[in-house]
Amino acid sequence: MHENDPIVMLVGEPGATLAENVRLTLIDLIMKGVYDEGARLYPERLAEQLGVSMTPVREALMQLAADGFVEGVQRRGFHVRTPDPRQVTNLWQVRQGLELTAGELAIARRKANLVSDADIEYLAGLQRQQEASETLANHLQKLDLNGRLHTRIVELSGNEVLVSLYQSIRTKVAGSLVQRGLNTWRGRLEAESAEHWGLINAIRDADFVAFDRATRKHLARSLKDALADLEARRAHAAIVQDRSA
Repeated sequence: MHENDPIVMLVGEPGATLAENVRLTLIDLIMKGVYDEGARLYPERLAEQLGVSMTPVREALMQLAADGFVEGVQRRGFHVRTPDPRQVTNLWQVRQGLELTAGELAIARRKANLVSDADIEYLAGLQRQQEASETLANHLQKLDLNGRLHTRIVELSGNEVLVSLYQSIRTKVAGSLVQRGLNTWRGRLEAESAEHWGLINAIRDADFVAFDRATRKHLARSLKDALADLEARRAHAAIVQDRSA
């Protein structure tokens, strides 16, 4: 292990493959900022740090490259990727189409009594937990709850193909998010909370017009914030680079 390498511990889910748990560990470290944008990831060092062989580390890094978290550097391992504004915008457009389709199906199932009051209360519970995550230490918990809320809405569609498609882009959405400062994050919490309640209430009331309006508003605002975060991060990186020149 090199002197400046961070101390990392393998995390993951019971029953998952070793490569998947390595992938989840690296996502957690990237989202926490342990590995910042541009940071080099060397498979040999990671294998040593995590106490695993090279094979699951390489498999994990290849999947992270496909997910948009990292990029391969010829003969030099991988580095944490800086999201591209155009790719982020494209991703949000696909996300909007999937979420609107899911909402339409979920509301049809609500009208047929296939989406219960208990389902609505589960969504409400996830949102209340998000609102309780008011410290920077809980930022990752909030991101997880946010993902679970949106994923559960898609699951209420009852369409397994749609759920699979949505889950395939959820990690890419997370990879497009940059770390946010506490003050900025708190300033967005109120708007995000109102938007989420709009989604939940629209499903409860089986009102697709309201769901469509709430979804478009929510995703337009979140895309604007994601792009603003990306621009701020790039400006900061440029300042740091100039100072070190």
